[in-house]
Amino acid sequence: MSRRSSEPPHPRPRAERTRGPVFGRRFYSWAVVALFFILMVLVAALLWLLRPVDITQRGGVTQSGIEPVFALYGPGSGKRPLFDKPVAAAWGPTGRIYVADSKNNRIVVFNNEGRYLRQFGEFGIAKPSAGSKATWKPGRLNYPTGVATDSNGDVYVADFNNDSISVFTADGAFLRRFPDPNRPTGLGSSGAGGTGIAVTSVAVSGGKVYAADAYQIFVFDTSGKLLKRLGRPGLGPNGLDHPNGIAVDSKGRIFVSDSNHNRITAFSPDGQVLWNTGAPITSLQSVSTNLFVLPRGVTVLSEREILVADPLAHQLVKLTTAGKFVANYGSRGEEPGQVNFPTGLAARGRLILVADKENNRVQAVRLVGP
Repeated sequence: MSRRSSEPPHPRPRAERTRGPVFGRRFYSWAVVALFFILMVLVAALLWLLRPVDITQRGGVTQSGIEPVFALYGPGSGKRPLFDKPVAAAWGPTGRIYVADSKNNRIVVFNNEGRYLRQFGEFGIAKPSAGSKATWKPGRLNYPTGVATDSNGDVYVADFNNDSISVFTADGAFLRRFPDPNRPTGLGSSGAGGTGIAVTSVAVSGGKVYAADAYQIFVFDTSGKLLKRLGRPGLGPNGLDHPNGIAVDSKGRIFVSDSNHNRITAFSPDGQVLWNTGAPITSLQSVSTNLFVLPRGVTVLSEREILVADPLAHQLVKLTTAGKFVANYGSRGEEPGQVNFPTGLAARGRLILVADKENNRVQAVRLVGP
C-alpha cells in the first residue's frame, strides 16, 4: 500500500508560472494606448480638415490715403465660404466684427483681428407675394442691409426685404423684431403693402434705435417702441429721398446720408436740421463738380469729424461735424486699400471697417493724411 508523500509537490518556477499572463496584459495595455493615440490623431486630422480656412488678407500698400490692415472675404468654410455683396459692418463693444452678408442672408462674426467666430441668419420671407407662403421664422433674414450693436452687445439688423429690424444677442440668438412688418408704422410706412418699414440702415446710440426708410428716419427705443420721426419727402433742408446711412455721435447729433439728394444732412437730437452738405445733381456736368455722387454709409470718427462712403465715386469723404469738407480717400480697384462700390462704414478708434461691396470683402483700414 503506497504512502502519500508528505512533501508538497515542487512549485512551478515563478518565471514559468507568470510569463504568459503578464506578457498578455502588457501587450493589451500597449495596444489600447496605441489605439487611443491613433484615434486622437484621426480626430485631430478631421478637425483640421473641417476647420474654417483663414482667408483673411493682411497688410498691403497705402493707396490714395487708405492704409490696408486686413481684409475679410468670408468665413472660409461651409456651403458659403465667401461673402456675396456685403453692404454693412459694425464693431461690437468688445471688438467683435459683424458683417451684413446681404445676398447670403446672414450676419458673419469675427474677432477684432479678423478671425472667423460664427454666423447666424438664413433666408426667410415674412411678406410673400400673392399665392406664396411665408417662410420667415425667428432669426431668418431677407437681404440684410445694415447692422449695429448696443452697449450690451446686442446686434440690430436692418432686414430690408422683411420690412423690420431683427435683434440678436452677441452670439446670434434671436431676441425680437420690430416694427411688425404687417402693420402700419407711424404716418407713412414704406414697406411692401404700406406696412412695416423697408429699413436701409440702422444705428444704435443712447438707448435709441435709428432706422432709415425711403423718406424719413424712425427713432425707436431698444424694445421697439416708436418715439419720433425725422425728415420728410421733399427738397427742403429736412427733406430726404432714400437715405442709406445713419450715424449718431456722443452729443446725440444725427448724420444722415441723403442718397438721392446727393448730400449729408445733420439733425440735432430733437430733430432740427443743423446743416446740409452737398446738393442734388441736376445734370451730367454737375456729377464731376458735386461733392457727393451717391452717399451711403456714415460713421463718426470723433466729436469733430465724420466719414462718408460714396460708392459711385469709389471714395471715402471726410467732413467736420459742422459739415465742412476735409478730404477724399480711395481709388477704384481690387488691390488692398482700393475700393469698388464701398457702402458701409464703422469706426473704432483709428481702425475703420469698409464694406467693399463689389469686391465681396470688408476691409479694415486706417486713413493717412488730413
